Amino acid sequence: MATFFNLDPRVVLAIGAALVLLGLALAFWGRGIWRRIMALIGMVLGGIIGFIAGYAIGGFTVGGYTISPYVLGLILSLIGALIGTLLFAKLVNIALALVIGLAAAALVFFSLGASTGTATLADARVIGAIIAFVVVFALSYYFIEELLAILTAAIGGALLGFGVYILLWPGGIIAAAAAGIGVFALGMVYQTMKVRRQKRVAASMAAPPTAWANPPPPQQ
Repeated sequence: MATFFNLDPRVVLAIGAALVLLGLALAFWGRGIWRRIMALIGMVLGGIIGFIAGYAIGGFTVGGYTISPYVLGLILSLIGALIGTLLFAKLVNIALALVIGLAAAALVFFSLGASTGTATLADARVIGAIIAFVVVFALSYYFIEELLAILTAAIGGALLGFGVYILLWPGGIIAAAAAGIGVFALGMVYQTMKVRRQKRVAASMAAPPTAWANPPPPQQ
């Protein structure tokens, strides 16, 4: 029986199953996975930087007591891990919106035609690119959670489709494509509905409480 790239059938089964499971996880829970991965990266980097800084400045004496470089490094490592987690949770969203805005600006800049040496055309291209960047960046950052849901669902659908294609190789390309597109659509709907539900809950919690008028006193 022919297998994908003539690999061992057990290896093909393991790779295909892993891709299918990973695709399902990303398609339906990609936002949470993305957030946790970024938080973990920020925690590790912040902890390493904090420990290095603490170890470098440690060893001084305060009130006759020498601060151990290892102790100070451990303390600053914990602080750095906390700061890194918070920063990466926020800055990664900003970076993604920035990339989308830059892509839109580049698209507008080059779609206005090649430069002919005319100052007016060059100014129009630059102004159009700046406007596109500002608008798309603002919209992307506002809808960043929805964009993450769509992006992770698309990646998850692609991985699942590729995993199904490996498992059904050499045939099954139509089934793999249908499975990938179906999982992408379902995952996108599931994640975007979850985002909207979370936003509604957050908005209702942030709204001021409704003021109820006291009933009039009973007439004597």
